[in-house]
Amino acid sequence: MLYNELSGLLYHGSNAKVSVIDLSKGSLKKDFGNGFYTTSSKKQSEKFAQIKAKRYSASIGYVSIFEFCNNTDLKTMRFETANLDWLNFVLFNRGFIRENVLNNDYDIIIGPVANDTVGLVLNQLIIGTYGEPLSLSAKEMAIRLLEPEKLYNQVLFKTEKSVENLHFKEVYSVAVNG
Repeated sequence: MLYNELSGLLYHGSNAKVSVIDLSKGSLKKDFGNGFYTTSSKKQSEKFAQIKAKRYSASIGYVSIFEFCNNTDLKTMRFETANLDWLNFVLFNRGFIRENVLNNDYDIIIGPVANDTVGLVLNQLIIGTYGEPLSLSAKEMAIRLLEPEKLYNQVLFKTEKSVENLHFKEVYSVAVNG
């Protein structure tokens, strides 16, 4: 999916079936802040459904499928790659830095997902493994370490206005591996 064209099917992996979106159920300290997270990657959503199910000691996770109808009135921020702006935004939303250098007044935010490997790199950045924590050179090192990773996209719906453009299609179950 090209980030400049958001339309079509989006997937949400969870430990629960989701047919009606409730923004108040979103978790804090996520990559792009609170809201409803989706991806255009079926594979990524299935993996996340399995992870969430394991956290709750369940043997089955669920992937809910939504169709997004593009609305040009929605304010959308896009991170094409895991760059310095993306890293600072993720660090802010995860509570690692106090100042948000980007405007956060958006309906939808799209960009690379910080998977488990990314989480490890961020933790190493914060504890100073790459040099003075949060210095430009340490952040650049963290980004270089992330470049080889195949980072799937995530699409965050932050506002009720954005959620109104998501239409539930179906849900299917995913077995938890081992």
